[in-house]
Amino acid sequence: MTPPSRSAVAARPSTTGSRPESRHHRLWSLFATQGPHSNRNARNLLITTTLALVAIGLMMVLSASSVELVAAGKSPFDTFRKQLMWAGIGGVALVVCAFIPLRAYRRLAWPILLGSFVVSLLVFTPLGYEVQGNRNWIRVAGLTAQPSEFLKLSIVVWGGAVLARKARLLGDWKHMFVPVAPGAAIAILLVIAGKDLGTAMILALIAVALFFFAGASPKLFIGGIAAGVIGVGLAVVSSPNRMNRISAWLDPTAEGTAEGLGYQSAQALYGLAGGGVFGVGVGQSRQKVSWIPEAHNDFVFAILGEELGLVGALIVILLFAVLAFSIVRISKLADDLHTTYICGGVLVWIVGQAILNIAVVTGMIPVIGVPLPFISYGGSSMVAVLAAVGVLVSCSRATDRRTVGVA
Repeated sequence: MTPPSRSAVAARPSTTGSRPESRHHRLWSLFATQGPHSNRNARNLLITTTLALVAIGLMMVLSASSVELVAAGKSPFDTFRKQLMWAGIGGVALVVCAFIPLRAYRRLAWPILLGSFVVSLLVFTPLGYEVQGNRNWIRVAGLTAQPSEFLKLSIVVWGGAVLARKARLLGDWKHMFVPVAPGAAIAILLVIAGKDLGTAMILALIAVALFFFAGASPKLFIGGIAAGVIGVGLAVVSSPNRMNRISAWLDPTAEGTAEGLGYQSAQALYGLAGGGVFGVGVGQSRQKVSWIPEAHNDFVFAILGEELGLVGALIVILLFAVLAFSIVRISKLADDLHTTYICGGVLVWIVGQAILNIAVVTGMIPVIGVPLPFISYGGSSMVAVLAAVGVLVSCSRATDRRTVGVA
């Protein structure tokens, strides 16, 4: 057998060190803003970041809930198992929504909205029940659900479809605001009737985002924001409990505040401060031991900050920033107004809600009762946000099909 010539050996590509370089290239290609696979990379980045946040959430729910469950004579895994079940259901919802064509969401926009209204009205029937003064839950066959979480997704899908269909008419303010503004107002009023101001604020933010990305004129846009602020103000002053929460936030050192309505916020700050830079270790939180009530719910970020420290908290914030980046990339790469509006609505919903939750836990704003997406305990929230990610994947896949069609 004749050995290869020296020139042939020299021409043969070297494989030394190629594997690490390839892995490095694949990693950074997820963030590529240009190139033939940029849309697929943005979609993969979205899914990867979502899975990372869900994994962190499951870990923190287990850590934050286990001690009190043991003290109550229950299995330390009870709450974790429920959240894992909902994460599994949400994963199925993500896959199903991802494979539903974008054109189907356009056709089903009105049935989706009306169906979500009907389900939301069930909270005012015998199926509904109150939790801490809010009547926003229903119970069927031993399972509970919060219909208002799915209202968020329905407003995004329906509002985006309507605005995309009327794109050429949006220069007229009547076409811009009708029927999206009345539809969003009905959703907000349904939630307000159940006394859930936090969710109503998120719905209002979603509506504002849709109008912003649709190009509403500055006057109309500012007017809508002003109307929303006035509405929130009236909702606050009409409720003694909400007024007391504002007072507790404005003057946290007032006598009795740290033991009353300001108790949960004060304990959350103690937890964040106790975590330091690197945290006390997973499972080692002291504040979760009967100090922060239901620590696995809206205030789970305090436990995360205590156990994982400033580094862990910043990693979670960074993951939400990467999630936002991936959504923006999917929107930028799509030549479709419906995709743009859906991406804008979901971006403001998930990232905006995360900002509000973290601001509450850190004491920057009064307590308004919104969960941290993917991380706080709650089946309805988990399924709804994972379904929203599935819709974004559907939008991205539609961009792939259009690109192939053009090619």
